[in-house]
Amino acid sequence: MRRLWIAGAVIWLMLAPAFAKAMGPSEMVRGLADEAIAILKTTEQKSPERGQRLENLFRDAMDIPFVGRFVMGRYWRTMSPAERDAYMKAFQRYVLTVYAGQLDEYSGESIQVTGSRAVDDRDTIVLTQLLRQNREPVAVDWRVRQIDGEAKVIDVSVEGVSMALSQRQEFASIVQREGVSGLIERLKSPAPGDSGPLR
Repeated sequence: MRRLWIAGAVIWLMLAPAFAKAMGPSEMVRGLADEAIAILKTTEQKSPERGQRLENLFRDAMDIPFVGRFVMGRYWRTMSPAERDAYMKAFQRYVLTVYAGQLDEYSGESIQVTGSRAVDDRDTIVLTQLLRQNREPVAVDWRVRQIDGEAKVIDVSVEGVSMALSQRQEFASIVQREGVSGLIERLKSPAPGDSGPLR
C-alpha cells in the first residue's frame, strides 16, 4: 500500500491553473504531467527550489478546501469554527509537505493518458498509467472537477484505491481515538517519510 501512496503522490501533484483554464481534463493532465516532470528533472533533489515549485503546483492544482472537508466526513459538521480554521490550516500544510516531499523521490516515471469518461456535468475521470522503469505500469484515475470555469483535482485513485476515501477512513479512526484536536496535532507534525495516510 505504501508504494501505491508514493505513486499517488507522484501523479497527484502534476497540475497547474494556467493549463486548467485553457484545456480539457485530459489535455490538462497530459500537459501538466510533462511540466511537473520537467521541474523534477531540472532541479536538485531535496533542494528548497524544487520543494517550493512542487508545493506551488500542488496548491494550484487541487481544491484543497473541498478535499479537506471531504476527508473529515461527518466530523466536519460538528466542528466549531475555531476547530475548522485550525484543521484547514494544518491540513493544507500537511498535504503540501507530505505529497510534495514524495515527489522528491522521482526516479524516471512518466504518465500516459489512456482515456476519460464524464461522471456528470462537473466531474470527469481521466484514466492514465504511471510508467516506471523496469516495472509494471500503475493504473491511475484522476477525478477532475470544473469549479468556476477552472479544472481542479479532487481525488486520485491508484490501482482502484481512492486516496481521498482512504484518508477519510484514516482520519475518522484518529478522531475516534484522539478527538479532532489529536488529528490536528498529527497533521502539524507529519512523521519523516510519511507517504500519505497518517499512522
